[in-house]
Amino acid sequence: MSTTLYVRLPHRPHDQPQPWQPGPLPFALVSHAATDRGRRAGAGPTTVQLLRAGHAAVADLPAADRLVLIVAASDVLLTSAAVPPLAPARLRLALPNLVEDALASDTGPCHIAVGPALDADAPRAGSRRRLLMVADRAWLRAVLDAFATHRHRARHVLPAQLCVPLAGPVDGEAGPTQPATLVVEADTTVLAAEPLLDTTALPATASGTHRWHVTVRTGPHAGYGLLLGHDALAAWQALAPAGIWYGDRDALAQAPVPALRVEPRSPDWPLWIEGAQACLREPSLNLAQFEFAQGRADRWNLRAWRLPLALAAALLLVQVIGMNLHWLLLRNEAKRLEASQLQVLHTAFPQVPVVIEPPLQMRRQVEQLRLASGRSTPDDFLPLADRFAQAAGFLAPDALQGLEYRSHTLFVTLKPGTDTARLAGSARQAGLSMEEDRSPPEPGAIARPSGSRWTVKPGL
Repeated sequence: MSTTLYVRLPHRPHDQPQPWQPGPLPFALVSHAATDRGRRAGAGPTTVQLLRAGHAAVADLPAADRLVLIVAASDVLLTSAAVPPLAPARLRLALPNLVEDALASDTGPCHIAVGPALDADAPRAGSRRRLLMVADRAWLRAVLDAFATHRHRARHVLPAQLCVPLAGPVDGEAGPTQPATLVVEADTTVLAAEPLLDTTALPATASGTHRWHVTVRTGPHAGYGLLLGHDALAAWQALAPAGIWYGDRDALAQAPVPALRVEPRSPDWPLWIEGAQACLREPSLNLAQFEFAQGRADRWNLRAWRLPLALAAALLLVQVIGMNLHWLLLRNEAKRLEASQLQVLHTAFPQVPVVIEPPLQMRRQVEQLRLASGRSTPDDFLPLADRFAQAAGFLAPDALQGLEYRSHTLFVTLKPGTDTARLAGSARQAGLSMEEDRSPPEPGAIARPSGSRWTVKPGL
């Protein structure tokens, strides 16, 4: 089950400068549950349930899976033109030239959205006649900025004239004709206590019912909107297309339209929701295009990424399982080697009670045996001194300034200027490792002679 939030916007104020401040807006929150037949088909029929309806500020609107903004019909011009097959960036630059003949003003402040193709039989390779939806760019930006913090996954901006259900064709003398659907409502920007815009600068009227908002749909992709006064509405009926009239409660009580109907539908949310659902079936009927299209994060479609995500998850799972199996094999190998070392140690020295590290304990036991037999180890003083004397045979008699043995290490102090590089090479050939000792002298120790100090140990 998914939820959709429908919000109707008032008409754009023509006599008030920007910025426009948001206020309470009419909204309806509905839930969509797929029917059994729709589930089997993967889409299709759904049951709609109205959960909430009323007026609220943008910050107080409930969150939903999908947000549908219905722009007043008087703020959207529907026209058509032959649109060439261009890339989106180039098409955006070409659209103003296609609609300039249909506009009475400059195309600079206009936002132009491309709707569905109107000539279904035309070849797809060339230019096709498409529906073009023209709105004020500043007004659309102000509306979308106001809803920037609202929580929703998908967003649609629809013209109100296409959200009115289309009446069925009527048979006449010249064949089937398409009757218009006309909706008359009181102007919300006058009646609302806190409308979408600040009305303090607007001229006051004697009564809110003296201005009427008329939404007209004359075809599948045709319609318009008018903002008329009380007397103008009465006069406009002579020019209005033939069709079915609907009106809200104020219109039924005060509008000078004798043909207004209440049954079977009224211009309440059920009527707008029915028309908007039919509009949503065509993805191109969306004013939020080009610079107003949803960002990459908003357009994230988990369903489209199911296969790559499943593949990535499978690869990650295989890698984790493989790493754990390899770790188990290495762990078993380590245990086997440790057991083997322990067995060798116990075989050579059965008297050893506790084993902490078999190689280290084996080395200590061997050293103890060597010392007990009177044999010296490679890191004793005499072996180290003898091998160092062999390596330092080329040095001058006064090159060696000091010799100290401590902790199985021979400390050698050399006269400044001694060829230590050659000495280190000779020591390496004699099986010794020779490194410079840069550690500071211990407190209370005898002062070291001047020169470089080196440590000599048995080579690895």
